Amino acid sequence: MFPLRSALHRPLVVRRFSPSLRSLSRTTPPESDSKEEPTELKDRLRQWTDQTALTVRTRADEFTSTTKAALSKLGFHLNKATGYEEIETLKRRVVEQELRINEARNTAQQAKATYDAAVLQRSNSQREVNDLLQRKSNWSQADIARFTTLVPQDHLFEQQETHARTAVHDAEEAVEREFSELMRTILARYHEEQVWSDKIRSASTYGSLAALGLNLLVFVTAILFVEPWKRRRLAMTFEKKIEEMGAEYRAIVEENVQEIGRKIEAQTQLLADSSRETVVVEPIAPPVEEDLLHRLWKKSQDREVGATVASTAAVAVAVGWLLRTWLGT
Repeated sequence: MFPLRSALHRPLVVRRFSPSLRSLSRTTPPESDSKEEPTELKDRLRQWTDQTALTVRTRADEFTSTTKAALSKLGFHLNKATGYEEIETLKRRVVEQELRINEARNTAQQAKATYDAAVLQRSNSQREVNDLLQRKSNWSQADIARFTTLVPQDHLFEQQETHARTAVHDAEEAVEREFSELMRTILARYHEEQVWSDKIRSASTYGSLAALGLNLLVFVTAILFVEPWKRRRLAMTFEKKIEEMGAEYRAIVEENVQEIGRKIEAQTQLLADSSRETVVVEPIAPPVEEDLLHRLWKKSQDREVGATVASTAAVAVAVGWLLRTWLGT
């Protein structure tokens, strides 16, 4: 009794303490929150990626559909402008005619199968009638009834065979007619393609001639107008450059001449100063034949005469330097 009672009371004890376990599990929320946060973040990230992928896919589908529609419209307008639309119509007619001839062939095959079945059925009926007629003298009541049944049935089978033969003939004629129409459609398509190709070829020829004429016109225009203008422009530029170089050269020459003039003036000034300082003693009783030399010496001591001689020498030196530089260049 006691073990049974204890066993019966165990679940009650567990049930009594189960709320306490739940309370303990509720009293420790940080771990569950820390585990729920990454899962929630993953769910949000997965939803965002799925939504983004769906958006990108829908936009790509819309773009492809609009692109296909635009290209189809462009092709339609291009075919309409070049006259290829009639060839497309003939292509569709050829495809439709092929479907029709396939249907006609299937109908002819079915009619032929029906005709074969009708011929076999009538041949069986005729065989049975011939068998009955061969043993006509030995007919029984059942043979008489069978003969009376087979005669109208044979007539019906003959009519069915006739209709089947007519159907086969009509089906074969329909196949021939559809085949002829297919050949006419193919020939019309071939003719239109040839006409279109000739038109495109002639257009390309005229386009090539127009391009050749345009190139020739551009070449002649360049030879007659552009090249002289370029030569004039080049000559003007060269002359301008020569003038600029000449102006620069003249400025340099003038600056050098002024510098040489300043140096010569400085040298003459030094010579004049040195002549005033050094020439102090006059010769004592110069002889008569030296009177001309004495006068020349006095004239050379004159400042104006010395400046004239120095300037003449400076000009001569400058002219010689200019001639040397000009001939050297």
